[in-house]
Amino acid sequence: MTDLPDWRRGRCQRLWEEQHGNCFFCGRPMPEPLTQRIRHRKRPESATIEHVVPRSAGGAADWSNEVAACRACNAAKADQPATDEQKQKLALLKDFPLV
Repeated sequence: MTDLPDWRRGRCQRLWEEQHGNCFFCGRPMPEPLTQRIRHRKRPESATIEHVVPRSAGGAADWSNEVAACRACNAAKADQPATDEQKQKLALLKDFPLV
């Protein structure tokens, strides 16, 4: 099974590294996912995996649609549709052309 907590933390770590440790939405630095203690993972500044285009709106559940976001931004965005600006930023980050 690939949905184990350690697997998710590793995936979040790779996204965090890709973004140089900053939240995709607010740009603030986030603690490194693999070094956080369990009790600290619920803090607002903790890194989480966020789907820019929500899965509920047909967004892919893979690297091309995933970013690291602080828990506060992830909760604030919830399942709102991605803005054009967010889609452009995602395309630049993932280095693929806009559709």
